Amino acid sequence: MNLVFLYNSQFADSALIKAFKDSVLTTKPVTGGNVLLRWGNPNGADENARVVLNRKQPLKNCLDKEKIFEILRINRVRRPRFVVPKPDSHYPLIGKYFNSTNGLPQEKLVTDFSEALNSGADFFVECINTLKKYNIYLFNLHVFYMTKKVPVKTNTRKQPLPMWVYEEIPLDLDRDTLKVWQLAQRAVHLLGLDFGEVHAGIDALGRPVILDVSPVPFFPPSALELFFEHVMNFIASETTNPAARKESAVLLGADPEFVLKDTQTAQLAFASAYLNKHGCLGYDERSERREGCLFPLAEIRPKPDPCPIKLTENIRSILGKAVSLIPDHIEWLAGSLHFEKYQIGGHIHFSNLDLSSRLLQALDNYLAIPIMLIEDPVTSSRRRKYYGWLGSVRIKPHGGFEYRTPASWLVTPDITRGCLCLAKIVASEYIVLRKDYFIDPDLQKAFYQCKKHYFYDIFKELWEDISNTTLYAEYARHLVPLTDLISANSHWDEKMDLRKSWGLLPPV
Repeated sequence: MNLVFLYNSQFADSALIKAFKDSVLTTKPVTGGNVLLRWGNPNGADENARVVLNRKQPLKNCLDKEKIFEILRINRVRRPRFVVPKPDSHYPLIGKYFNSTNGLPQEKLVTDFSEALNSGADFFVECINTLKKYNIYLFNLHVFYMTKKVPVKTNTRKQPLPMWVYEEIPLDLDRDTLKVWQLAQRAVHLLGLDFGEVHAGIDALGRPVILDVSPVPFFPPSALELFFEHVMNFIASETTNPAARKESAVLLGADPEFVLKDTQTAQLAFASAYLNKHGCLGYDERSERREGCLFPLAEIRPKPDPCPIKLTENIRSILGKAVSLIPDHIEWLAGSLHFEKYQIGGHIHFSNLDLSSRLLQALDNYLAIPIMLIEDPVTSSRRRKYYGWLGSVRIKPHGGFEYRTPASWLVTPDITRGCLCLAKIVASEYIVLRKDYFIDPDLQKAFYQCKKHYFYDIFKELWEDISNTTLYAEYARHLVPLTDLISANSHWDEKMDLRKSWGLLPPV
């Protein structure tokens, strides 16, 4: 089976042990092994196995309930806020306990200050009024089982009040279901977990909220069977020779955004005044005040291509068409942020490969960090208060997914080409790109604040890995504009009109 199942007996019931009886079952670290699955046991080094599911440090973070809520707070994931109980605090509150041991209390509802003082809780969070509650079970970023809390009437006279149970539901049951599992997917990724159980809900305003996360799920029987199947499928894919993957299979697409600025008034010019909604050149669906009348952002939608060089030329061709549609006194601006509320992004689409924990981890580290290092630090940090978070992805209905973390790299053709070449390398070679610096919450915070000095030494280590990939030689010269900016501790000029930087204006 090539699986070492390293477990903590406090978290493992007989059904779980029986399911994994053919693996190497142990409560003590072992040396060697193909795949190491940590079931609530953070002992021993990750380096003892080729692949680790629920790595040591993320697991340790998530066995500390307070750490979970802190990491979610850093990443602006909606969750109960920390509260220090006072006599005049808004009650009830939820008292939380550091331990995650099965059979011991993990949380307690407290209704007043006296009860909070005597609860023995390690910390407290607000009690969120939820209209719906769910349990979401994930493995390798895929939701494989989901339940919803529903009322059940009992038939006994002794207990006539409604009881609540969690029953299995399809992932596409309704819009709320979609919202909660997508947020759960992001939460598990940000916590660095490969699998876990997320307790989530819909609040009184109809928003998804994470209520708790466990790295050692309590599985209903049918969910345990599905979890075992996913683990076995993962192991089977890991034993496949990585050389069998063809880099040309990774298809790249993009929909980078830019804004229009009226040079006569220095005000935003709405893209919907000049462009249609659909087609290779259009406006983004985000509308002014969400009224659906005025649309501020322009968007390029080139035809996907396996080659990042050809994709860049497709973008150039579309930009050239825009010259005749937009008046001469309107500037085109890319980057991060030019007008408050109108953050712009450089979304990159990937097809012909499956979204997975390690792929998204590689994109955050080997793509998002280098691009962040060439962004304008002032506007980058302002943009990431609302957009461009780590692990920001969207599944596309036609297949594949888009990675939404980077700012709009349209600023120059050289930077566009370099970013797309780097995306191609990372998506094609992510199996060997294994560093993950974002298991450190301080580095997550530094990324959002665009504190580049935290990342310059890290970049050297990341780039050494990039340089050792098989694709690097093919695209190396196109990456020079990126590395030159980073080496000079400089950044792109997002105030430059795209028509000038792309050579679209006639010579004066």
